[in-house]
Amino acid sequence: PYNSIEFLAGLDELYEKSLNGRSVYKIDYSQKLMLSQLECILESFSIKGKKIFSFNKVPDRHVELAVEKTLLYYKLFNSGLEHDKLHAFLLDIKVTKQQVVKAVESLLNRNIITCSGKAVSLNTEIDSFYSKKNKPLDPKLAKRLLKILLRIPFITSISFSGGTANYGLDNHDDIDLFIITKPYTVYLVYLIIHIISVILKSRNIVCINYLIDEKEINITNQSDPYVAHQIMALTPFKNERYLKHFLSKNEWVTNFYPNFTVPQSNPIRRSPFYILSLPFNRVLKYLYCWWYRKYMRRAEPGAIILSEHIIKLHTHDFRKKVLTEFEKQWTKYLQNKSSVDISYSIAE
Repeated sequence: PYNSIEFLAGLDELYEKSLNGRSVYKIDYSQKLMLSQLECILESFSIKGKKIFSFNKVPDRHVELAVEKTLLYYKLFNSGLEHDKLHAFLLDIKVTKQQVVKAVESLLNRNIITCSGKAVSLNTEIDSFYSKKNKPLDPKLAKRLLKILLRIPFITSISFSGGTANYGLDNHDDIDLFIITKPYTVYLVYLIIHIISVILKSRNIVCINYLIDEKEINITNQSDPYVAHQIMALTPFKNERYLKHFLSKNEWVTNFYPNFTVPQSNPIRRSPFYILSLPFNRVLKYLYCWWYRKYMRRAEPGAIILSEHIIKLHTHDFRKKVLTEFEKQWTKYLQNKSSVDISYSIAE
């Protein structure tokens, strides 16, 4: 519409057609499609509307709350978040980088958050249940193990995950890895790594508790802020291109982190010859199911998965604990914040 009269006339016409009943309209819905269409409509309105229409951006106080909530999540791990990552890892709301910068400046001026080097953190004390280990990791052994992993066949991609991705090799006591293998080779790769770790006496150093193969790169068994954050924080070690392909197949993370840019990736061909490893992969699967049967009985739902394409061995699964504690701490933080605001208003 070029003016308000045409806009109202269009609405009247749509209303009459809806009452007519002669035509049936099918609307295909997806979040990504609706957002892209909405952006086009808003842009068209802003150009053609000639100030007839006005659009409200996200209020500053909402952006500030989102920053506080995001930094509270990192506070659970006694950590802060780097400036340049805050926009992508901001929880819940889609905003511009300029809005985030403005919110950070406002929170810093009011001493609600603090800055240390490149990182910002929430200026409050909470009951953290996780801390970085002080036990140093032998750098020579770590490099040796990583070089060996690069030479193992059937591995498509290796990424640092968990504490290693967040703190780095030098500030963590083990090496958390997320591995993607060729189709039908996930158990073969796990067996090879298992044997190597036993020979080198490094089972407590290399923590490989999540492996998938190329046929199961869409993580659907658990979709929540914790898993989304784990996926987004992956740091490539081998084959960054395939990690981007993996991220492109898990676009659902933007449901929780709407500012995260999901990389675009073209389809990647898989060799059909890996089907030959299927029988051996299945035999190993049955053996490992028997080996971990006690853990599987006691584990939380989804913590341990031993399927044809996935090995997930989170025998000490922090996911549920983190999400429960985060919700509890956020509720407590908001209550304290409200009481402080009321006291400040009375004092004024």
